[in-house]
Amino acid sequence: MKFRKTSIWFYLAAAVACIYSCTGFFKTDNKLSEYDNSIQQIKYQLSYNDVYFSSPNKENTIESTTELDNDKNDKKVVYLTFDDGPSARTAEILDILDEYNIKATFFIVCSDKESNKELLKRAHDSGHTIGVHSACHEYKTIYKSVDNFLSDFEVCFNYIKDITGESPSLFRFPGGSINNFNKKIAHEIIDEMTRRGFKYFDWNVCSDDATRSYNEESIYNKVVNGCKGRSSSVVLMHDSATKKETVAALKRIIPDLLEQGYVFEKLDENVKPIVFNIK
Repeated sequence: MKFRKTSIWFYLAAAVACIYSCTGFFKTDNKLSEYDNSIQQIKYQLSYNDVYFSSPNKENTIESTTELDNDKNDKKVVYLTFDDGPSARTAEILDILDEYNIKATFFIVCSDKESNKELLKRAHDSGHTIGVHSACHEYKTIYKSVDNFLSDFEVCFNYIKDITGESPSLFRFPGGSINNFNKKIAHEIIDEMTRRGFKYFDWNVCSDDATRSYNEESIYNKVVNGCKGRSSSVVLMHDSATKKETVAALKRIIPDLLEQGYVFEKLDENVKPIVFNIK
């Protein structure tokens, strides 16, 4: 009898806990601030729940779960995205984008250099999208815990807002949403960030300009060939200080894709996210 009574109370307690959990009772307790108020204003995650919580692809954890909204149109769209800037390379990239009147997306890393802050403001004032990437970009630190990720994110969020006067709503995970450093807590981070109202983007075309062996030709081929057959391409590139080959390749990529009938656009809250499958 004692065992049965204990079992009954155990199941009752479990049921109550489940109900509270489902209604948000156990969600992270946040102190309301300007930061918290800003992030709660975006409700896109209600529309894209199928994207973030789709069934995993068992063969490859980095296959995108969805194509973008433009897939139903005849238009072939390329979203150029640049991680890890600003730097001197950013200035060169902005010059190229200005030449073709193209808008892109920059997922930035915090920097104390005044020249980099000026470049960030220039990119924003020129109409490009600015998104959060990281404050420190140290994977072992960022992905040590959910709280560590949130702290790093908030620093970068405030950095962008202070310089541009606008609160960023998009971000890209350092290393992508699923990587070897965050795989144990990826679900928790994604759940918390989507609950807070932020949209993250992975990619479906990679320039491979962050690998050990790359050059102008390899970057060019990866991007141009990667866009073939896609009506919507989110291209991963980098604009950190060492990426001279990326700049050189970009000078060829843009006119060649334009000639093939592609158009270039920037990411924003209205673009359906493309994300890696979550196991």
